[in-house]
Amino acid sequence: MKRISPESRIAPLIVISLCVLTVLFISLKIISYGYTPGDDALRHVAKAISGLDWDKILVIREDVKMDSHPGWHAVLAALYRATNCSADDLMTFSIVSLFLIFCLAGLFFLERPESWIVTLLAVSIAGYESIYRLTLGRPYIFTMSTVLIFSFIWPRFRDKKIDWPSVILMTILIAVSTWVHGLWYMFALPMVCLFAAREWRAGVVFGACAVSGVIIGASFTGQPILYLGQKISQGIYGFNTHTVTRMLVSELQPSDGTPLMAALVLAMLGWRALRGSWNIKTIDNPVFFLGMAGWIAGLMVWRSWLDWGIPAVMAWMALEFQDFFTKTTGYYSWRRAGIALFSGLAVFLLVTGDLGGRWTNNLKNDYISSKNPDTVPWLPEADGIVYSNDMTIFYQTFYKNPKAQWRYVLGFEATWMKPDDLAILRNIQWNQGAYKSFEGWVKKMRPQDRLIVRNQWEKPPTINGLEWHYAATNTWIGRLPKNISK
Repeated sequence: MKRISPESRIAPLIVISLCVLTVLFISLKIISYGYTPGDDALRHVAKAISGLDWDKILVIREDVKMDSHPGWHAVLAALYRATNCSADDLMTFSIVSLFLIFCLAGLFFLERPESWIVTLLAVSIAGYESIYRLTLGRPYIFTMSTVLIFSFIWPRFRDKKIDWPSVILMTILIAVSTWVHGLWYMFALPMVCLFAAREWRAGVVFGACAVSGVIIGASFTGQPILYLGQKISQGIYGFNTHTVTRMLVSELQPSDGTPLMAALVLAMLGWRALRGSWNIKTIDNPVFFLGMAGWIAGLMVWRSWLDWGIPAVMAWMALEFQDFFTKTTGYYSWRRAGIALFSGLAVFLLVTGDLGGRWTNNLKNDYISSKNPDTVPWLPEADGIVYSNDMTIFYQTFYKNPKAQWRYVLGFEATWMKPDDLAILRNIQWNQGAYKSFEGWVKKMRPQDRLIVRNQWEKPPTINGLEWHYAATNTWIGRLPKNISK
C-alpha cells in the first residue's frame, strides 16, 4: 500500500475549502455591486413586509383563495419580524441563501467536489442564463436544489434494505419545496424517469417520498386540498387565456433548445467515447433521462428545462467529471487543489464580471415612491387601483411601497386577474401597447385610481380623458382630472 504523507492528507480539505470559498465569494461579490433582481424576488420581499393577503394587494378573481408561495413568504416574514431588517436586507438574504443552497448541495454530495466547480464553469460558458437564474432570489431555486440532490442520491433507493436517512432527506426536501414553491405535481417527472430506466425499486421508494413530502408540505399551508388544487387549476388556466405565445412571460414561452448547452452535452458524450470509456449507462440512467425530459418539455415551456432539466444535466456532468478525475487523479493528490483553484478562479471571474451591466443595471432604476414629495399627490388614494399593462410597474412599486393602501390590477400572474381586466390586458398586448387599447381601463377608473404606463418619449401618453405626471424615468402616472368625477 502506498504511504500517504501527512502533507498530502490535507489536500482533500484544501480542495473542499477552495470549492466552498468559490461559491461563497461569488454570492458576496454579486451582492457587493448592489444587485437586485428585477422580477418576483421584489414581490416576495414586499409581500412578507406588507403582512397582507393577496386580495388586499391585487384585484384578483374570487376563486383565487390562497397564496401561491406560502412557505417562502412565511420564512421571509419571520425573518423580518425577528430582525426588523430592511427590504434590501431581505433581498440580500433571498439571493445569497438560495444561491448557496443550490451550489453547496452540488459540493457535498460528490466525493470529488472540484467536479462541481468544473461543472459550474462549463455551464457558465455554455448557458450563462442558467447560472444567472440562481441569483434571482426566488423559491424555485429550492426546487432546483431538490432535483439536484435527487440526481446524486437516487442510487441509494435501489437497495433492498431501505436507506432511511436518504428517504427522510428526500421526503423533507420535497415537503419544503411543496411549501415554499408549490409545483408539487412536477415531482412525478423524476419518478417516471426512474421507471423509464427500469429502476423499479428506486422508483417506488422515490414515489413514496414524493407522495409523503407533498402531503406534509401541503399540510403546512393549513388548507392542503385547496392549495394543491389551486396549483393545478392555475397551471391549466394559465395556458388557456392567451391568443399568442408572446403574451406569456418569457419563462413560460418555448425555449430555443439552448443549442450551446445541447452541444456541451454532446461534447461530454464524445469526450467519454474518445477516451475509450464508453458505457451505455452513461445515457441509460434516470438522471440523463430527467435532463433530456426537461429539455424536451422546455421546447414547450422553458421553465421545464430551466428548473428541472438543467439541475439534472449539471448533476450528470459533475458525475462525468468525477468519474474522469477518480481514474486520473489520486484522492490525496495536490493536483486536485490545482484543479479546484484554477476552475474556481475562472468561474468566479466569469460569473461576477459586470458584463453589459448585468449586476449594476438595477442601480439606474427610478422607482415610484411615497418618499418623493413631488409624486405623492399623484399616487393612488386609499382604496385606489393601479392599472398597468407592465408587471415591472407592480414589482418595483410594490417593493418600494409594501404597506400602501392601494391595489394593482396586474401583479405577478396575469391569470389571477378578473376576466374583464384580463380581456383588456390581452387586447393591449395584442395591439402591442397601442394607447387606444387602454380605453377599457380608463372607462373603469375612479378618482382614487391611477393608470401607470411606460413611455420612452418625454411627453405624456396620448390616452384621452386623463391628466399626466412624469413620475419616474420613462414612467407616467395618469389620473382623472380633478374637476371630473365618476
